[in-house]
Amino acid sequence: MSHARKHRLRVLAEQSAKADQFGDNRLDASIYQLQLIELKNDKSVLSGIKSEQLRAEAKAKIIPKHLPYVEGIISADQKVNDEVVTTIMLWCFDAGMFEQGLRIAKFALAHGLEMPDSFSRDTPSIVAEEIANAALSKIRAGESFDLNVMCKALNMTEAYDMHDQIRAKLNCAIGKSYMAEKHYSLAVLYMKKAIELQSNVGCKQDLAQAEKLLAKQTEEKQAEQPVSTS
Repeated sequence: MSHARKHRLRVLAEQSAKADQFGDNRLDASIYQLQLIELKNDKSVLSGIKSEQLRAEAKAKIIPKHLPYVEGIISADQKVNDEVVTTIMLWCFDAGMFEQGLRIAKFALAHGLEMPDSFSRDTPSIVAEEIANAALSKIRAGESFDLNVMCKALNMTEAYDMHDQIRAKLNCAIGKSYMAEKHYSLAVLYMKKAIELQSNVGCKQDLAQAEKLLAKQTEEKQAEQPVSTS
């Protein structure tokens, strides 16, 4: 897509969203309907891909052509019931484009955008759980995951009601990540919260180890302090 076409799509999307004063039926829905058709075609392509990894790679290639439209809706800064926006948000998470996904999520949560009817989870739950699952998957594989992304997702969704196990998983992932960075006090804090929410969330052994390491770290710091001779 050329730069001029991207700009035009973004402007048209913004104008369409601003024309919708009630967050439901747009006065001019043509641009939205066209984007929905494009999205439907992309979903059809993705449905033919069996591998989750290949599907995620395909989404990463598809997402950029929808982003100018999504950016236009975000720029209008008002509620519109928009399946394209919430679907692209989720696809960003699937494709590992977490910062972009959270930027869309911020708008979606602020304006109460709902997920399409085919989803059983609401928008806040999707945001928290998708980030938690991605983080825990990386951690289990011995890899790191961006703590800033996890903390953003936690803060962004903390005011919303959701199942305890979802929030527990996100707190668990944050605690494990702080532990890997040797920030043991924060690791203990988040893992304790995770276990309070769901006892079998999967970090009891990590918590016990973090508490031991924190105690050792505290002793070493105290030993390093100069002894007063007065």
